Amino acid sequence: MREYVEAAIARGLHEVAFTDHVPLYFLPGEDPEPEFAMTRSELPRYVEAVEALRREYAGRIDVLLGLEADYYEGLEEELAEILEPYPWDVVLGSVHWVAGGWVDAPGSARRHETEGSAAIWGEYYRLLAKASASGLFDVITHFDLPKKFGHRLPAASAGAEAQAVDAAVKAGVAVEVSSAGLRKTVAEIYPASGLLSRLVSRGVPVVLSSDAHAPAEVAWGREKVLEAARSAGAAEHVSFRRRRARRHPL
Repeated sequence: MREYVEAAIARGLHEVAFTDHVPLYFLPGEDPEPEFAMTRSELPRYVEAVEALRREYAGRIDVLLGLEADYYEGLEEELAEILEPYPWDVVLGSVHWVAGGWVDAPGSARRHETEGSAAIWGEYYRLLAKASASGLFDVITHFDLPKKFGHRLPAASAGAEAQAVDAAVKAGVAVEVSSAGLRKTVAEIYPASGLLSRLVSRGVPVVLSSDAHAPAEVAWGREKVLEAARSAGAAEHVSFRRRRARRHPL
């Protein structure tokens, strides 16, 4: 974890947020699929490690305690119980598990052929809208994740996307503008330019993200993220301290 902080300093950042993945509370077993997310036993140690780095690097860079938490319909109370004990700076809300399976894992692309893109996108956006409305999250991540393997939003799912945008506006959540999509098959920032413009025009705040899964990816594509946010009409971005938004000019 220290390598991420050092990379952030080297690239001129004033703050870096750790947002590891919540234990997969919605799957069977004590620690299902530990290669995808923290195990339950790792969560308190993760918090301790981030807090230690916060103290160590005070005055050089702000190290923020965050979490990426998957939304699962019907288990909102279980997730709230996981979040409650810890002093988070920011909680990211995401949807990866759609209609009984991952929507972004290796091999998930074939679901668009077997189940139909409209079904995948429609259910994804239904869940994303519920995630926004849940009150559990500060930021909604990769707002158009099903495009990861190149499967664009079909016209039949445009209404579901619009409802997800409405939900984000009503809930007052922020959305990330992430360079991670540039590293995927789709080779496009999350969210796509038209969608991002609609979100910004509705007053949804933006958070700048590289979704770094390795130190080399810290602030990766930063200029393209800034360009995307400005082109969408954003004049500022937000970051969080103890789950309160702070606004910064772009």
